[in-house]
Amino acid sequence: MPTFTHKFLAVVLFSLISLGLAQEKGKITGRVLDRQNQDPLPGANILLTGTVLGASSGLDGSFTIPAVPPGTYDLHISMMGYKKEQITNLSVPAGETVDVGIVSLETTIIETPELLITANKRRQNIQDSPVSVGVMTRRDLKRKNEVYVDKLLQYASGVNFIGSQINIRGSSGYNYGAGSRVLFLVDGVPVMPGDSGDIKWDLVPVNQIERIEIIKGAGSALYGSSAMGGVINIITKQALPEPVTNIRFSAGMYDEPAYDTWKWTDRLLHFDNLNIDHTRQLSSKADLFVAAGRQQSTGYAQNGHFQRVNASAKLSLKTGRQSNLTLSSQFEGGDRGTQLLWKSQRYALESNPEAIGDHVKSNKFGVYGIHNWAVNKRLGLKTRVSYFRNYWKNIFHDNISASTAHRMGFEFQSDFQFTENHSLIAGVENAWDHVSSDLVGNHDQNTISFFVQDEQILWHTLHVSSGVRFDRQWVDIGFTDSRWSPKLGLVWHVLDRFTLRASTGSGFRAASMSERFSDSIYSGLRLLPNPDLKSETAWSHEIGFYARPLPFVFVNVAGFLNDYWDLIEPEPDNNQNIRFTNVTRARITGIETHIQLVIPFLRWMADISYTLLDPRDLDRDIPLGYRPKSMATFSTGYRYKSLEAGIDYRHVAKLDEEAVKLYPNDDRVAQKVLDANISFYWRNWVLTAHVKNLFNHNHTQVERTLLPIRHYVLTLSSEL
Repeated sequence: MPTFTHKFLAVVLFSLISLGLAQEKGKITGRVLDRQNQDPLPGANILLTGTVLGASSGLDGSFTIPAVPPGTYDLHISMMGYKKEQITNLSVPAGETVDVGIVSLETTIIETPELLITANKRRQNIQDSPVSVGVMTRRDLKRKNEVYVDKLLQYASGVNFIGSQINIRGSSGYNYGAGSRVLFLVDGVPVMPGDSGDIKWDLVPVNQIERIEIIKGAGSALYGSSAMGGVINIITKQALPEPVTNIRFSAGMYDEPAYDTWKWTDRLLHFDNLNIDHTRQLSSKADLFVAAGRQQSTGYAQNGHFQRVNASAKLSLKTGRQSNLTLSSQFEGGDRGTQLLWKSQRYALESNPEAIGDHVKSNKFGVYGIHNWAVNKRLGLKTRVSYFRNYWKNIFHDNISASTAHRMGFEFQSDFQFTENHSLIAGVENAWDHVSSDLVGNHDQNTISFFVQDEQILWHTLHVSSGVRFDRQWVDIGFTDSRWSPKLGLVWHVLDRFTLRASTGSGFRAASMSERFSDSIYSGLRLLPNPDLKSETAWSHEIGFYARPLPFVFVNVAGFLNDYWDLIEPEPDNNQNIRFTNVTRARITGIETHIQLVIPFLRWMADISYTLLDPRDLDRDIPLGYRPKSMATFSTGYRYKSLEAGIDYRHVAKLDEEAVKLYPNDDRVAQKVLDANISFYWRNWVLTAHVKNLFNHNHTQVERTLLPIRHYVLTLSSEL
């Protein structure tokens, strides 16, 4: 197979490169400005429709698309928060530069992203995606004023958390940190450790993020194992040629607990965070972005203290007229206390006496290189090499254990743009894991994958996409598994403001090493191995629509049905021994609604979402564990001149008794969290005050672990 693939690619490359070199190339230049105030717009996307050629505007708004074959094109210019513009029938003669001059973009009322890269592994309009996609923009990140990504995602439509475990439309319950049905990417690169297979939310602080893309439903047809319930892709800030420095400092304190018996110390419980990033040009072909930060807290509960540091760097290199290389790395590490279970409900913020002092030392390091090459207007190639290392050491009263996991990754992807209305992507991916752990032992596993996806536009309004991925996994105990994951999607632009979509796709997830091999004691809970775990599989079906009935209203509604086989779930016995087993049959049905409102003359916006779920274990006819039946969020904001204020509310329904595995008789309540904020803008400075959990509502996600009580945050940030 590899020999045939290499020969095939060589023939295609030779043919297309020869065709591209047959004629002298031209060049397209221009500048993108805000129509109202004529300010430059950096980061605008410029694409030659029907080709793989494009560019992004710099800080002064200028852009250049080099090596354009002679011909006539349509130029597509778009940017988040602005109406897209198009220059049609643009003629590019051989060997000449065509300057389109100034392109003015008009602000749009509702800020929606024009281009995504995650849903189909290529840049496309959000309304051309057949699956539901959520996006958190840089504005969302700034306004919610969080340090880590998981705190932000709690306000995304259809998303909630059980501890650190993300749950998209009920796809995941609570796996005690072992495995994830949601794949975590940083700039399209998987960064999940080979031992636990969970998500490390503290790897990339929010200040380093440009936007977050959330894919809902089975993504295995393009992304393989762990994408069975969805994909989270963190798009980090880009290196820019002009020097820019961002500084963010925040500090805060926790309020008194709701009950006197919960007070466990007379100290002032506080926290602070400092983050700095800087970007600049190193040469005419090299731009650098660097960032560093420190976060520390006493915690609001006993044993809840932590101190973390992080650093990252991204180097962007122009390796040719239509090729570039990105080298990036992230590091995060520190020490944190741990409180798995409270002392009692009467003393909910205290740890069991024997667990006081339990803590975890950990660090994570990732590095990757991505090379993009537009060979000619019809062919683009991407090559990715990555490495991710995860280390932790539990220093507990009843257990001292450590683990080191290494993951090497490789991916090669080709993008063929046959015509303006027909494209195809194909690629190969490989991931190798080596784990040395006191928890799971010493193990190796390897996964090799092939994927292909075809997209066509019929009658100018109907988008049809189909694809399939093949994964083969090998584990050193002799376990092997092979899976085909097909998908089909339809998008029909019925009207300019109304789009129907439908999709169906297969997903799968291989058991993580922690689920398969864990044999340890964790704060009184005994984890038992189950090396015979089978891979879980799913079919995900969705039908929905996007609509804009009025210029200031955007509506996104989706109904979904997800079927699961051999679902891997933790099953505790009466002695608190936990073993992961395969639940033979499960189904989750539901509906998700998301509405955005913006009234410009009132300077007011609102964002509302509601998700209704029916998660069932069909074999036993009981609710699936740790899945709430409804979730709702509401955000609103008002800005007048230099002042901005807003609130964010989150409601998660109380879990049914049958959905709680470990302590079903404990008291439970719904989650009701209201945050309030106010910001003052002055030149390049922003001062923001937050009250988190304003009404000091007391609730849990994981049994016997109280979530943060009311706390106050003051943040000062600048852009120099």
